[in-house]
Amino acid sequence: MSALKPAVCAALQQAGTPERAEKEKTYQKSSWTHWGCAFPIMDKVLRQTLKGVNEDELIALAYDLWREPVWDCKIAAGRVIALPKINDVPRVWGFVTDKVTEIDGWAIGDNLAPAARHCLLADTTLLDEVEGWIKHDSFWVRRAALIFTLPWAKPGMDPSRSLGWAAKLAPEREWFIQKAIGWWLRQLGKHDPDRVRTFLEIHEDNLMAVAKNEARKYLT
Repeated sequence: MSALKPAVCAALQQAGTPERAEKEKTYQKSSWTHWGCAFPIMDKVLRQTLKGVNEDELIALAYDLWREPVWDCKIAAGRVIALPKINDVPRVWGFVTDKVTEIDGWAIGDNLAPAARHCLLADTTLLDEVEGWIKHDSFWVRRAALIFTLPWAKPGMDPSRSLGWAAKLAPEREWFIQKAIGWWLRQLGKHDPDRVRTFLEIHEDNLMAVAKNEARKYLT
């Protein structure tokens, strides 16, 4: 166990409030214990407790935090593994792929995304592994394939591969999958609206309203 874990957990728990914990647990529909530590306060706690900590210790801490049956700890683990001072892409990617199948809520997945994106941008061959996720039994893993590849919706990137995954996922009736498709298209629509319009025309019948409404946000 990381020597840092007790101090970090104690600080996170102390920074939380019962009122926020109850609201978050209900809102997230979470089965985990909640301490109610707000994200900005969590980041402050991590900055204060992790000064001067080396890469090996940080990676060990991320694993130990994730093992705790506490929502705040899992969120903190994602924030720790994404810290800029961790540069070992293979080890970070190992953490991501080890934990992606344990995602059970959108916030936990979204907090794991920055570390995943860092790895994918550093080594694009990892996209081959992500492509297999769109057939995974867990819709959270299928969602991660889109959420983790959002940088490819930005200018100068080729969105073709992720758009192909979105097309394969379009018939799904899972709300979070549809929301993710819409999110991806919305980002792409900021600079390539014609490509988004074409996607919507082709897949109109498969997409739910939440996906279409998100995708059209920047279309005029």
